[in-house]
Amino acid sequence: MRHLLILTTFTLLCSIPAVSQEALPLPDLATKRLMNDLQVTVAKTPYLGSNMAIGLGIRYGAYFDPAGKGGVANILSRMFLKATIEKTAKDIQDELAYLDASIEVRCDWDGFRFILRGQSAKFAPSLLLLYQVVGEAQFTDEDFAAAKQSILAEMQKTPDPRQRIHTQFENVLFDGTSHGRPLEGTPKSISAITVGDVRYFYRKFIMPNQASLIVVGDVSSREVLQRVSRIWGVWVRGDDVPFSFVQPRKPAGRQIFLDDDASSPAAQFVIGNLFPSREDPVYGTALLAASIFQERLTKALPTSLLTVGTASRRMASPFYAQGQAAAEQAVEQILKIESTADQMKAAPVTKEELDIARKKMIEEFNHELSSPEGLCGIMLDAEMYRLGSNYASMYPEQLRRCDENAVSQAAKNYLFPDGEVLLIRGPAATLKPVLSPLGTVRPLAPDF
Repeated sequence: MRHLLILTTFTLLCSIPAVSQEALPLPDLATKRLMNDLQVTVAKTPYLGSNMAIGLGIRYGAYFDPAGKGGVANILSRMFLKATIEKTAKDIQDELAYLDASIEVRCDWDGFRFILRGQSAKFAPSLLLLYQVVGEAQFTDEDFAAAKQSILAEMQKTPDPRQRIHTQFENVLFDGTSHGRPLEGTPKSISAITVGDVRYFYRKFIMPNQASLIVVGDVSSREVLQRVSRIWGVWVRGDDVPFSFVQPRKPAGRQIFLDDDASSPAAQFVIGNLFPSREDPVYGTALLAASIFQERLTKALPTSLLTVGTASRRMASPFYAQGQAAAEQAVEQILKIESTADQMKAAPVTKEELDIARKKMIEEFNHELSSPEGLCGIMLDAEMYRLGSNYASMYPEQLRRCDENAVSQAAKNYLFPDGEVLLIRGPAATLKPVLSPLGTVRPLAPDF
């Protein structure tokens, strides 16, 4: 299952087109490590048609933003298609149109991903253009000012209530760590960033020795590797920077935070805790437990708008249940969520529940394998999180090997085990009296 740069929600599983659980064809892989340590993998996929995907993953992301300047990596991600040594933004867009291609730049905590969607027959000029966009990027004062102003303008807009409370929840859950802040930054941190900060981040962290290049399409592996060596081999390697960040602390007991919104008749809430890192061998088993938990919540609260989800990260991830309700009903729903988790930890997961959850997850994984972009994303996951070159073939089998006991144990370990963070936004006059019996209710600090 792909758990990329955005939060993965288990409610999305039901919307994915049906795909057989039978193993899909997997391509032959050709790999090469260039002299600058860039890892290159070519997946020949004639059975997927003429479309092609080229993915570049770099294992330095928003974790590495300078202190007090959160948002540098995010600004950088918005500037890659603006200029290169020889090309303007218009030149880049004109060439993409000629190639019938597009480039998407994504940034998250763990790194950058560049995804070029194009045609296999045009792999050579596509490889060259992507290198120019990444390896020869230029960052002008004018482009920086425009990107910074655009981000600040977005921050002035009224935020989506669900996204706002989710961001507040993560800030509380990860308080005291390098990602106890918005990935996009805050108005204060964005205002402090200079174009020099962006250029420095680019020089220090955008490097081949912490990068992987994936080419998926109906191509000749030999020709692609030859062309990659000539084009990408000139990218100059840098000094590795250690990943030495403070790990988040598990919540102790139930921590309740209330954000007063006196004029609202409804309440938004998020309750959650820490989840395994993407590299943890138990991650897949924990996902099965979370998927089964979602199904049980759907039965327990059939009319509620609840979302259960997590995110893939190199460090511990957030696990959460998020919803909204009339203010006088919100705490009742929260208690129902907790009791459903307690029942799941007390009563073993059934074989039928496990079979359903496993089937959904394998179908989603196979759906990704059925397109060049999806396969490219899975392969980038494997490189980003050091999951192994055989990850695409092994992941479904790993899920099939999970039994009821393992999933039940994962539920005990990761569904509100010893404590959780509960963040609720709504009218304090209504909510505080019913929240107080559950524990100490703290107002949400302005910084969150």
